[in-house]
Amino acid sequence: MKVSAGRALTWSEIDLAPETPGVYAWYSRLVVSKADIDAVINRIKEASQHGEMQARAEVEDALDRFIFSPYRETPYQVALRGQLKPKFSGEVIHEPSKSESLIGRLATNPDRFRTISDVLKAAAPWFTAPLYIGMAGNLRSRLRQHRNKIVELRDLQGQGSIDDAVEAGFANQVVARNFDPTNLFVHIAEVNDDAGEYNDIENILNRINYPIFGRN
Repeated sequence: MKVSAGRALTWSEIDLAPETPGVYAWYSRLVVSKADIDAVINRIKEASQHGEMQARAEVEDALDRFIFSPYRETPYQVALRGQLKPKFSGEVIHEPSKSESLIGRLATNPDRFRTISDVLKAAAPWFTAPLYIGMAGNLRSRLRQHRNKIVELRDLQGQGSIDDAVEAGFANQVVARNFDPTNLFVHIAEVNDDAGEYNDIENILNRINYPIFGRN
């Protein structure tokens, strides 16, 4: 088996992917527009005139909308049982934790959001988990499928709900969470083999990296 060094492709470079077997990992740049940052800062400053609690509430809302919500884990199915005990099962919801000290600092000095935004734009992939890890016998063909499905679902979203039109998957998650596709990029590694070993690699990578939209 021969493995080539990995490389990154932007959204507009998908057609340049090699037509060879390999593994891939999708990432997204976390981009918050200057207009949104300005609006958040102004709202926090206005709220602070009515007390610390109002300012902190504005900070929490901004963190949820622009940073945490797109990366919230999908619900887990859990089951609890014990010997000769009642059994319990159901769905548990991910509640992203936010540091109280972080909220306090941003409420006191909301201009700190500007630096946070600037750094987060460049955080992926070095400081972020992959959104999705996959494998393909033909990387170019598979990545095109992802791209085309995302475009298709975005068009459907503009016409109404997409819930009944598609099954859960990477493209559906991207659209449902309002990720901007132009901020997506993918890292690829070619695996030239005759035994489908890229399948083994993808299996392992999913289990040690826990991609947010992963299913394995």
